[in-house]
Amino acid sequence: MIKYYFFILFLFTGFIAAAQDNIGSIETNNKETTGNLRDEAINVFLDCRWCDRDYIKQTIPFVNYINNKDEADVHIMVRRRVTGGGGGEYTIEFIGQDEFSDIQEEMMFFSPIDETADETRRARSNVIAMGLMKFVARTPLRKNIKISYVDKNEGQADTRRLSGNIQDDPWNSWMFRLRGSGEFQKDENYETTRASSSLSADRVTPLLKTEFDLRYSYRQTIYSETDSKYFRENWNLRSLVVKSLGNKLSAGGRASISSDTYNNYKLAAHIGPAIEYNLYPYEESSSRQFRIQYGVNLHYNDYNDTTNYFKTSEYLVNHYLSSSLGFNQPWGSGHVSLTWSNYLHDFSENNLGFNARVNYRIYKGLSVNFNSRANLIHDQRNLPKGDATEQEVLTRQRALKTAYSYSFEAGLSYSFGSIYNNVVNPRFGN
Repeated sequence: MIKYYFFILFLFTGFIAAAQDNIGSIETNNKETTGNLRDEAINVFLDCRWCDRDYIKQTIPFVNYINNKDEADVHIMVRRRVTGGGGGEYTIEFIGQDEFSDIQEEMMFFSPIDETADETRRARSNVIAMGLMKFVARTPLRKNIKISYVDKNEGQADTRRLSGNIQDDPWNSWMFRLRGSGEFQKDENYETTRASSSLSADRVTPLLKTEFDLRYSYRQTIYSETDSKYFRENWNLRSLVVKSLGNKLSAGGRASISSDTYNNYKLAAHIGPAIEYNLYPYEESSSRQFRIQYGVNLHYNDYNDTTNYFKTSEYLVNHYLSSSLGFNQPWGSGHVSLTWSNYLHDFSENNLGFNARVNYRIYKGLSVNFNSRANLIHDQRNLPKGDATEQEVLTRQRALKTAYSYSFEAGLSYSFGSIYNNVVNPRFGN
C-alpha cells in the first residue's frame, strides 16, 4: 500500500512541476508589461503599520512597491494618533529621494470611530494616491492618469473627514465606550472563570482634555483534587483633566479610587495636580515629543490585611518627576521614559522606573529592535505582614516583596531578494 502512495505522490509532484512550467511561460509574457511599469513608474517604500498593503497595491497600481527604503524614489511614512472621539488622525508624509528630493509633502485625514475598516482604508488609499501625483507627474505614466471631481454637496462626509471638524455635535465632543468579556475553561484538574468589563467617557478639545475610566476584573480558579478555590478581583475608577497653557505647556490633575486583592488594597484612593512641558510643540507629537512632567499625589489606603508596617489604613503623600522621549522618523521609531517617585515622609521609600522601545533600520533590509523595562522598588507599603503561603506563591494570589524587576528583549530582522513587491496573491490566506 505504501509503494502505491509514493507512486501517486510522484505523479502528483510531476503534475505540479509541469503546471509550474506552464505558469512560468505565462509569467514571462506578463513580465513585459511589468517591466514597462518598472521602467516608467516611481519606486515607493510604504512605511505604515496600520495599512492594508494588498488593498493599496490593488487600488494604486501605477507605482512600484519595493522593500528597500534606500532604493525608493518616494518614502511614504504614515503616522497615526488617536483622536478625542476615539477615531484616528493620520499624517502621511511623502519624502522624495534622489531626483525627487526637492519634493517634500505632508497630508492629513481623519477617520471617525464609527467608520468601518473598509471606509478607512479607502480614504487612506485615496489620500496616498493624491499625494503621489506630484511625483507621477514627472514620469511618462502621467499620460495615463485621470483626475475626477466629486461635487461638494455629495462629498460633505469626505470634507468633514479631511478637516476633522464636526459641526452641530449633539454630544458636545463626549465619547463613551462600553466593553465586556467572559471566559470559562475546564479540564480534569482545573476550572477557571474570568470576567472583565470597562466603561469610559472622554471629551477632548484643543484646550481641555477630560477622561473617566471604570474597569472591573475577576478571575477564579478551582483545583479539582482538593476542591481549593483561588480568586483575584480588582476594580478601579480613574479620571484625568488637562488644560492647555500653550503649544508646549499644560496643567491638570489625576484622581482614582480602586480595590485590588492581589496588592492587598481593600480601598485605595489618590488625587493630585501635575504640570507638563513639551520641548516640541504638541502639534508635532506624531513625529517627535520630549515631555517633562511633575506631580504630587495624596493617597488614602485601606488594606485587606495588616501590612509589614503594622498599618491597616494610612494617609500618604508622594511626588514624582518623569521624562519621556518619543519619535517616529524615516529611520525608525521609539519611546523612552524615566520616572522617579518617593514618599515625602521618607525619601528612602522610592521607586525608579525605566521603559524603552526602539526600532531602528540600520541599512536597507536590516533592522534591529529593543524593548526593555526596569524598576528599583523601595516603596511596597501595601504588602501583608508575614510570609506568603506556598499556595499563594504558586498561584500568585498576592504580591511579594522585591527590590527590583527588569526585562529585556532584542530582535534582529533582515530581508533580501527582489526589491519589487507589486503582486497581490491572496490564495491560501495572506
